[in-house]
Amino acid sequence: MDVTVRALDISGVAPEQWPALTALLDDAERARAARFAFEEDRQSYIAAHALLRAELSRRADRAPSDWRFAATALGKPFLLDPPRDLRFSLTHTRGMVAVAVTEGLEIGVDVESEDRRAESMKLAERFFAPQEVALLRAVEGDARREMFFAVWTLKEAVVKATGQGLSRALDSFAVAPDPPRVTMRDEVWSADHWRLGSFHFALAAQGAITADFSMVDVGLTFSP
Repeated sequence: MDVTVRALDISGVAPEQWPALTALLDDAERARAARFAFEEDRQSYIAAHALLRAELSRRADRAPSDWRFAATALGKPFLLDPPRDLRFSLTHTRGMVAVAVTEGLEIGVDVESEDRRAESMKLAERFFAPQEVALLRAVEGDARREMFFAVWTLKEAVVKATGQGLSRALDSFAVAPDPPRVTMRDEVWSADHWRLGSFHFALAAQGAITADFSMVDVGLTFSP
């Protein structure tokens, strides 16, 4: 199954382009965006949801602003009345957003920046599976920090795909970034991992996939 993963660098969005992105959102999304205290967080939210709507419309004959969403009891979003069995995931952190879209498979995507402060070994020893802690102990310094964020994004992608979020114990399954893989009892998973600058991107899917990852040009993606 093909999965499209698209990422957008917030710094590439010019001030005059924000109204076009915001116009793609529905009233509830615009209201939520307005509640963010910091402009950078507001922009990340707007960009992620606008990018998702644009990518969904590349898969189906529907205007980006016409998509409607709901969420499960645990907060996993899904489409209302989709024309096909489209599945998606979106993620945003300060400075970067990403979305993943496919059909018929549950997927999860995550992005994190290495610039984020994190006590990697303390967090790993508390939350990670033994195999993942061993991966971190085998390296030091910058290599350990890079490994930590690679593992962290993969694990986040998995729990987003399952729809369980952090209600699922992170040590109940294991991931590895090289090559990207997920080990979960009696289940077939696929995974991918990319790094661009300080950002780590990860994709997880409940089934076999082929992923196409790219950065988008905001001028081309959101042009009328």
